Amino acid sequence: MTKTDRTPAHSQRYTEALCWAAELHSRQQRKGKKVPYISHLITVSALIWEDGGEEDQAIAGLLHDAIEDAGITREQIATRFGERVARIVDDCTDTSGPVEVGGRKEPWLTRKKRYIAHLKTADPDSLLVSAADKAHNARDMVLDARRDAGMWSKFNAGLEGSAWYLQSLHQIFSQRLETSRSVELLGEAVREILSSPAYLALVPDGTEPGNYTGLPE
Repeated sequence: MTKTDRTPAHSQRYTEALCWAAELHSRQQRKGKKVPYISHLITVSALIWEDGGEEDQAIAGLLHDAIEDAGITREQIATRFGERVARIVDDCTDTSGPVEVGGRKEPWLTRKKRYIAHLKTADPDSLLVSAADKAHNARDMVLDARRDAGMWSKFNAGLEGSAWYLQSLHQIFSQRLETSRSVELLGEAVREILSSPAYLALVPDGTEPGNYTGLPE
């Protein structure tokens, strides 16, 4: 059901951000699927709106992967959409492009541990955007895993690393965004992953699934 009045529900800035995101990610697809990457960005932005976010946050949701995956700089985002949007996108980026010789990113675990630590002090407006991103990714993983338990192999972290990362994120978001709808969705996905037969088969006897990481010390 829709409600219509004469006041635009969003500004032209939002439309411009949507078009720019579509252009930046036009050649990208979701990992392991023939699904246009823009579908993820639109969903994240929608979750932000539905979680009570403001337009700047919804725009940041559309652009949250622009630095990491499209080679755009924080300065370019700030020029087009303002410093607040640029800061949020920067906060949602676990690496600002290649940081090692040869154009390779740092190891996955190094980046994720640093990002988790960063979220403990990140601004709440950035947390709302990050939570929407992680909620959609986690929900997508769960739905794919229901259809193919072997799908975890397409992720660098595999099932064990993905479970650890998503659970760690949920713990932080739950403490800092207690009423967030996206955090609720993320929690549902984490619980399903931790109770899945594929994950339980990895957990050593006598270990609680929620306490197992399978990560190197």
